[in-house]
Amino acid sequence: MKNAALGLLFAIGAPALASCSATRLAYDNADTVLRFMASSYLDLDAAQSDDLTPRIVRFHQWHRSSELPAYAALLRSAGERAAKGITAEDVAWGLANVRLRYRGFAARAAEDAAPVLATLAPAQLAALERKLAEDNAKFAKKFLSSDDKDRRPAQLKRMLERFRDFAGELTPEQEARIERFALDHERHVALRFEDRQRWQRDLVAALKEQRESQALGRSLAEMFTRPELRRSEEFVREDKRWDEDLGQLIVDLDRSLSPKQRAQVVRRLSDYAEDFAVLAGRRKEAA
Repeated sequence: MKNAALGLLFAIGAPALASCSATRLAYDNADTVLRFMASSYLDLDAAQSDDLTPRIVRFHQWHRSSELPAYAALLRSAGERAAKGITAEDVAWGLANVRLRYRGFAARAAEDAAPVLATLAPAQLAALERKLAEDNAKFAKKFLSSDDKDRRPAQLKRMLERFRDFAGELTPEQEARIERFALDHERHVALRFEDRQRWQRDLVAALKEQRESQALGRSLAEMFTRPELRRSEEFVREDKRWDEDLGQLIVDLDRSLSPKQRAQVVRRLSDYAEDFAVLAGRRKEAA
């Protein structure tokens, strides 16, 4: 759901799902996917899995009834803004709202899962560390190669794909503008990766050190809601510059949109808003 919510930022955040039906199908099966991911990353035993399953179900129910209506409202507002023309203030508004919703969502998930996470054995934590290391190695190989000829095209392709998901085919001028942004913020990609690794180390350390579920839940929730407490000065500085330059990038691209592209952006946002509204309504019907 974070992926679609980032459509608020004109598709900057993450790849979009292919269609309304795909979004709804994915969300309706999210609890199954979460259980699979938990098993893959945590190597849970039978008792832990049995304990986690109803927690995931309750979390999914809470998210459907409490969060999806907010996502729908945000995306409807984003669509209205996109139809009129996007400003730097709109981008700042989108970033702030996406981060607020995501941090609250993640903190709630961490607190709900803490009673199970507090029971992880050393071998399970070692398995988690290995899985995270594998994921990081794949990301670094794909997007952080020391060879400019490999790294830059990979980073640019990822960003172009995100814009195309919402605006459709881009003009050469639009692609060139996006490329300038990507090249100017290569360091930001590396810093975000370093921040991700640091966060993972802090996560594993908390899981090893805190065996009382309430204290662990509070610590994990703070890691999500106040990430700036652990971030370097360089990251904070570059992240602020990224935000500001992103706003200008989107404003520039918005001014260059053809009527067809603008219609597609608005339609994409509207489709996601409808998806979330329908999914939230399903919970009410089932209640």
